[in-house]
Amino acid sequence: MRLSVPLVRIFGIPIRLNISWFLIFGFVTLILALEVFPAALPPDTAARVYWSLALISGLLFFASILVHELAHSVVAKALGIPVKGITLFIFGGVAQITKEATRPLAEFAMAVVGPASSLLLAAVFFLLYVFVDFSRAPSINVMWEWLWLMNLGVAVFNMAPGFPMDGGRVLRSIVWGLTGDFRRATLLASWCGRGMAYLLMFVGITSATGVLPWLSTESGVWFVLLGFFLEGAARQSWQQLKLLEFLREHKVADVMSTTQLAVPAGADLQSVVPAGLDIRRLYFLVSDGQRVVGVLSGNELKAVPQARWQTVTAGEAMLPSDRVRVVSPDADTASVLQAM
Repeated sequence: MRLSVPLVRIFGIPIRLNISWFLIFGFVTLILALEVFPAALPPDTAARVYWSLALISGLLFFASILVHELAHSVVAKALGIPVKGITLFIFGGVAQITKEATRPLAEFAMAVVGPASSLLLAAVFFLLYVFVDFSRAPSINVMWEWLWLMNLGVAVFNMAPGFPMDGGRVLRSIVWGLTGDFRRATLLASWCGRGMAYLLMFVGITSATGVLPWLSTESGVWFVLLGFFLEGAARQSWQQLKLLEFLREHKVADVMSTTQLAVPAGADLQSVVPAGLDIRRLYFLVSDGQRVVGVLSGNELKAVPQARWQTVTAGEAMLPSDRVRVVSPDADTASVLQAM
């Protein structure tokens, strides 16, 4: 996701924070400080207590979301599936798992472990709420109560049987396992996901008319936004599958260029790059006269200040061939796209 900043690495997995996360964190903090805690605590409680609890509760809740996504990622890595990272954003968090599972059981395990971790966290916060004596600090008990309910809600919501929710992936894995048809399973899970998205949007819009008094206007707006996001994600998952199916029918040899320009490793960049061309679209093979020793693309050219192009050679600026991904002409283009 764009506009994301790296935070830490956990189990070798990069954790990033998208700028949109601050919107949802601010929203959660405001609701807690202005509505939830004032309604649950004595009226003489100081405002600073509400805000302190709201900040701590919000951070613990998003830490719980991170645990949920880490569970997905750790299981994926254990199954040999690459994980690019985890990003916290306005709709919670997403684990960027770069390949689909190759077996129904692997898909099931990756999907179900997220809600299971949220249920475990709900149980931990529930035990703190019920069995630990916080009579001298009732505000802490209210925080535990909110956290166990929210984690339970995350587990239940994510198990809704609609793609790309965890429940949708569980549904796909079950249908896939029973029928052996990954395409049909994805289509069913995607349509269920779009149906759930339309239901969320309907409930959200209806709440604005006062038909559903138990749902606030703010929650209704959130339901509509979440519905739009889920509908787009479910539709995109099906389109992505159709694209990959199309690409699997074509080999690298069908689409590759066989006339790629080669430049000498000893040539300076000024003589290599034609004047006035957009360097982002340039791509050269670099040769020592007998074999290809590297590649020179816009990325490598941008790394060298243009004032030094007369003194820096293609061999010095290139990406060495041992660091370049290589694919066979017989490989299908879908696998190339996923590798990229």
